[in-house]
Amino acid sequence: MDLALLFSDYIKFFVFKIEKICYNSIKSGVKLVGEKDLTEKQLFELEDVFADIVNVLLLDGKPLILPEELTPAKKDSLYKDKELKTRMQERDVAKLWTQENVRLAFFGLEDQTTIDYDMALRIIGYDGAVYRTMLLEKDKKGADFPLYPAITMVLHFDYEHRWTAPRALKECFKNIPPELDPYVSDYKINVFEIAWLSDETIAKFKSDFRYLADYYSQMRKTGKWKPMPGKVKHLKELFDLFSAVTGDTRFIEMYQKSKGEVSDMSCVALDYLAEEIGNKKFDEGRDIAMLSSIRNLMTTSKWSAQQAMEALLIPKEDRKRYADKI
Repeated sequence: MDLALLFSDYIKFFVFKIEKICYNSIKSGVKLVGEKDLTEKQLFELEDVFADIVNVLLLDGKPLILPEELTPAKKDSLYKDKELKTRMQERDVAKLWTQENVRLAFFGLEDQTTIDYDMALRIIGYDGAVYRTMLLEKDKKGADFPLYPAITMVLHFDYEHRWTAPRALKECFKNIPPELDPYVSDYKINVFEIAWLSDETIAKFKSDFRYLADYYSQMRKTGKWKPMPGKVKHLKELFDLFSAVTGDTRFIEMYQKSKGEVSDMSCVALDYLAEEIGNKKFDEGRDIAMLSSIRNLMTTSKWSAQQAMEALLIPKEDRKRYADKI
């Protein structure tokens, strides 16, 4: 038995395995959750993107809210922790909707990449802080000060798991006595699972948000992503976001090389098509190397194909495919 040859075959096998694991980890963006959250917020802060999200998710695509009618709102508020120390809580994104100097609504947006089972409690705290601020303004400006509603949207970005946390305040309480239930005020929260939006809903987005929604939808359905072609308005924010989401630095490199002049996702689609072809060649090369290792073990160790595949730790579901090629 040629030990040097066997060792070489094992090295080939583990190199392919390690490369594949690293490649998939980078591609899934496992290490980039914090960066992803930050870049999502940068995109959502843009008035045209924010207005588009509200118009589609709350108004079924009706363009009621115009970007120029939105202004940044105060995102932070104070609360007491369990040690009675003053702490600050901050929303992800907050906007005021104003027409002709009249405030019509406060919109808050929370960006969730994980499931938060206390989200309903957090939202009532956020919205309550907005109403408290309104009362303070009313005290200063008089009884004629117009009050307006606070509406918070929770965008859930996860193509593998559905939102299972409570969507209303009463769902957070497990042991409400039946006698008290009619008197417990409820407070629902607006959760939107982006990966589970219908194709018809995604098609209603007009801003760069449609590329993000389409990414999560495709990944949920097929586990693969082919960027949809189309014009991009906020190139840097979008490419930064996709670099964080996919772990692919080509987006940043493309932006830097183009000096901000590339404005169509078609170029990205072409890049990903080339990558997909490259992946197929990678898989073909791996199969060739694995078949060579199996044959070498069968020859040098006088093993059966099954014994060789067991020694190489080939998954059982792949063994018939290799056996048919030997």
